[in-house]
Amino acid sequence: MEVSKQVVVSNDDANSVKSNESQKSTIVDPVAAQNELRQLSTIISNWKEMSAEIKTLNEQVREKRKRLKAMEEMILRIMKKHNIGALDLKGSGGRILYRRSSSKTGINDKVLFSLLSDHMKSEVNAAAAVKYINEHREVKPKESLVYEKE
Repeated sequence: MEVSKQVVVSNDDANSVKSNESQKSTIVDPVAAQNELRQLSTIISNWKEMSAEIKTLNEQVREKRKRLKAMEEMILRIMKKHNIGALDLKGSGGRILYRRSSSKTGINDKVLFSLLSDHMKSEVNAAAAVKYINEHREVKPKESLVYEKE
């Protein structure tokens, strides 16, 4: 069974490439479209395999990060206990430094409302400000593929 399909693409879109021809539409080759559809199943199976492989690798990375964090906590605890600021490593020629820094926490709705109500001395004005900020924040679209198992 041979299926032929004609796809018409309009050149009216402002982002489309301008053609030297005066035609308003382009006809896509049905053989090329059919080959592309045949390749789709292969591409999807490869995508699923790669997705599963990445999932496995991410699990391994998560486990290694947990172990790394545990080791860092042990090293920090020992360095604090013995008041050590730096350790010179003979094997690699590097150093391990104990540094203390501070950073600001993230701003979520609860924190933002609390700070604005303290500053404005009014929960009503703070709620209005939080509502305005949430309604007018920039929204960035994100496109992705999701595979759902039956």
